[in-house]
Amino acid sequence: MMLKGEQLLVIDPPHELKFKGPFTEPVHTVMTLKNPIDRKVAFKIKTTAPKRYCVRPNSGELVPKEKAEISVILQPFDYDANERNKHKFLVQTVVIDPVADYGEDGKTFQWRDIDESRIMDSKLKCSFEMPSVEQLLESKNIHEDSTAVFEANPETELQKAATEVKELREEEIALRQENIKLKEELLQLQNEYNNQQYQKRSVGGSQHLDMQNRNANITLMVGLAIVVALLGIIAGKYIF
Repeated sequence: MMLKGEQLLVIDPPHELKFKGPFTEPVHTVMTLKNPIDRKVAFKIKTTAPKRYCVRPNSGELVPKEKAEISVILQPFDYDANERNKHKFLVQTVVIDPVADYGEDGKTFQWRDIDESRIMDSKLKCSFEMPSVEQLLESKNIHEDSTAVFEANPETELQKAATEVKELREEEIALRQENIKLKEELLQLQNEYNNQQYQKRSVGGSQHLDMQNRNANITLMVGLAIVVALLGIIAGKYIF
């Protein structure tokens, strides 16, 4: 069994992670881990400033001879020269026992059950480097050149804008024509509905008028019959 602290992984860089400013944007660096032995190992990476850094992956397993690249991203911050070399990283490693070190599923490595004497540690410090004045000026010139290239081609941007405006106008005309067509169809449907209602009213009115005429004829005939009967009664009295 190796003593605690005897790191077996090959770590690059071995002692220091360098971050070059300015630190107004995220700064990225890479740490490489290599497993040189013939047994599977697990690793875990910690830092004294977890809110400042994004580490991916921050843990994992390496089969024999496997290599892993660890992405370390320093978040933007206000640079303070007094803060240099204060942040540190810790790489912890353990040789995996394929029987005892996995959980119930037989796949998940369990760090919490590992005896501390089995864990190997390596510490790396962080250094912040501000660019020189010449480098800042060079970066500024590159940015200005890029801006100049953009500004040197205004016609291209105007052509793109004109094309977009033309397409929008064509879409607007098409929508207006579709709206007019829908209105015409709606008006046609309304006229057909009105005609149907008028025809129903006309048929109903004719039937009602025929019924009234029929009732009037019956009433007239009944009246005439009553008059004839009365005349017959009166005539009978005078004759007999």
